[in-house]
Amino acid sequence: MHHTDLILFIFSISKLLLVAIAFGSIAQKLGMPKIIGELLGGIVFGPTVLGTFFPETQSWLFSSPDSILVSMNVLLKFGAILLLFIIGLEVNLHTVKELKKTIVWTSFFGVAFPFLLGVSSVFLFPAIWNYNPSENAWLLPLFIGTALSISALPVIARILMDLGMLKSKVGSIILATATIDDIAGWILFALLTTYFVPSESSHMNPLITMLGVSGMFFFAVTYGNRLTKRLIAWSEKISDGNNLFLGLTLVLVLIFSAIAEGIGIHAVLGAFLVGLAFSNREPHKMHDSLRKVVMSVFSPLYFVSIGFGLNLIKNFDVVLALLVLGIATIGKVGGAWLGANISKLNTKESLAVGFGMNARGAVGIILVTSAYQAKIIDERVYVALLTMAILTSLISGPMMKKILSGRC
Repeated sequence: MHHTDLILFIFSISKLLLVAIAFGSIAQKLGMPKIIGELLGGIVFGPTVLGTFFPETQSWLFSSPDSILVSMNVLLKFGAILLLFIIGLEVNLHTVKELKKTIVWTSFFGVAFPFLLGVSSVFLFPAIWNYNPSENAWLLPLFIGTALSISALPVIARILMDLGMLKSKVGSIILATATIDDIAGWILFALLTTYFVPSESSHMNPLITMLGVSGMFFFAVTYGNRLTKRLIAWSEKISDGNNLFLGLTLVLVLIFSAIAEGIGIHAVLGAFLVGLAFSNREPHKMHDSLRKVVMSVFSPLYFVSIGFGLNLIKNFDVVLALLVLGIATIGKVGGAWLGANISKLNTKESLAVGFGMNARGAVGIILVTSAYQAKIIDERVYVALLTMAILTSLISGPMMKKILSGRC
């Protein structure tokens, strides 16, 4: 990187972080999760608000050369990987096993309901979607169903952390179900690109994706737990073992992330699985230092950047956006609520699970962006899905807090 580019890169990161910290602090003072403020900060100072009304000011403050944007994108993705590792550390697998019946029912209905509503809406309202069934008649309906059925593990996990609910019963159900829903969504997307999109747009055989995900998950919760115990014991016996332990942990995180990306799912799920492998052990003190850096720097940067990367006004169709938001929320909240209710959770807990699962956030944005680049959807549908992903992320935390009235 050139000397001038390095200076611009540092300034760009510092401006993003300043916006994230300021808006996150405001949100926290208003009794909302910090992530809400971070997302809003990106929307206010990004193309949607400042860029629309004061484009020259927005460009002067936040525009960067393409070379800088590429470097920033890599840093932000690395931050997302570290964030999901930290989130994985907080999962209590014993609680998840005890609640497996609830998780299975919630995950099934939480995917099935929005998927069916999404598919049906395209066939019922073809004019709103600009749907032309003459070519690949099932492609758009199936993709819309997939996009509405997925959740956003990074956003959901951060909301639960902000609300202090990660280790609660409701939080454990939401986190485990979101993991399953994310995996299911990416497998569905892989199937669509394999059978409907030209081969150059399809990166991996869906069978390899499914087998790879299953194998990684099984390894993480069985042999992974045993190996991490040995790693901790070994590092405690040698000099400078704490730093060595943290370094080896990060190597595992990066390797699993690369494997996850390579088999057709998002890299953050690989990092999350490494966190799961360490989660049943006593928290290691070196993880505390990593946790502080991630939550104070990488996580705010990641979430504020979402807003900076979107323009929710350009190509905005009110009717389509309202339709997408309505069926996405009814499908996900209703489906997750039904699944949780069937497994004997009370009404408040079931509703909280439903709204917790409703956040689409960055994972939803990544999915719809991939579909837009593959020309599965047009710009109108793209903007409507992006708007839904942002709004569901914004309302998820406040609704959960209101429903539970401070009880976890």
